[in-house]
Amino acid sequence: MHHSQSRPRSATSHRGRYRIRRTAMLAGTLLAAGSVLAACGSSAAPTASSSPKPAAAYPVTVTSCGVPVTYDRAPTRAVSNDINTTEDMLALGLESHMVGTFGVTGDGPVSQPVPAQYLAGFHQVRQVSSDYFTREELVALHPDFLFAGWNYGLQMGTSLTPAGLSQFGIKTLVLTESCAHYGKGTTSVSINDTYQDLRNLGAIFNVRKKAQQVISSMQAQVAAAHAKVAGLKPVRVFDYDSGEAAPFTGPGLAMPTALIALGGGTNIFAGLKQSWTSVSWEQVVKKNPQCIIINDYGTPTAQQKEKFLETSKITRSLTAVKNHCFLALSYDEVTPSPRNAAAVVAIAHWLHPAAFGLPADGS
Repeated sequence: MHHSQSRPRSATSHRGRYRIRRTAMLAGTLLAAGSVLAACGSSAAPTASSSPKPAAAYPVTVTSCGVPVTYDRAPTRAVSNDINTTEDMLALGLESHMVGTFGVTGDGPVSQPVPAQYLAGFHQVRQVSSDYFTREELVALHPDFLFAGWNYGLQMGTSLTPAGLSQFGIKTLVLTESCAHYGKGTTSVSINDTYQDLRNLGAIFNVRKKAQQVISSMQAQVAAAHAKVAGLKPVRVFDYDSGEAAPFTGPGLAMPTALIALGGGTNIFAGLKQSWTSVSWEQVVKKNPQCIIINDYGTPTAQQKEKFLETSKITRSLTAVKNHCFLALSYDEVTPSPRNAAAVVAIAHWLHPAAFGLPADGS
């Protein structure tokens, strides 16, 4: 997901290729789970004649990267692609609506790819591949819904687009943050993008109440952490995803920028109004970050990336490296997912430990 489409897919940056495949599958999984819950939820509608007539759940129209998509019922054969979209679906209890996932375990830390709170739901859904979906793999599942994103499984200029997949009866929900790859209208990124994804799923699967519960819990976590650091001087942070010859990072239109700001920092590439992309080490050196987030998924591991930063002639003299100011966050924490709130808390504790009464190392 993180790799920009125009970027050559080098050996050190497998993630873009990997994620693009995965997105479609996760979306399907979420849809499938949603439809079951929607069916359950609808049975509780008030029946007394004196009660206000509940609004019909369907048809419902959801806008995805500016394109309206109408659902006449909750999807029952949903697929998700990538770990973050899958967690959105599992957080809403949609696993019974899902027929498969793609790219989940491949985008998690090697030690524990899937977070404990999502393991039970994850194991109830078929993991088709640890990599992103191919068209053949996806279509073979006969899905009616896919939750993926541009460069999180969807690829412009190929058949892996919402329009290309619609000919197979697949309706696609596109990850909001990834719309920056699709159109020129996006000027900022916000954790509200994550909340919008959850609201969209809530509407599509008729589980709006559950979606709002998840969102409200996240908002409370973020507000409590942000309140402690809002008045403090922001710390300069670099998000290091991957790449040794040239670093891949989440700049101004990628989720890390929003999470870092909420946690009391400023992304050194916040002014680069692009989604996930490559920059140069010379740019990183010039901006000299005080701290570095290391995105942890697959290999090289976060520890291996940290070792590279400490030993490379280009990076070993950075302030962040000399002060050993590193924070490893898993892929699903730095991409749009229900874990974004916990990421904000972790970043705030790490950058401003004294504000939380913590020792200097933030532990």
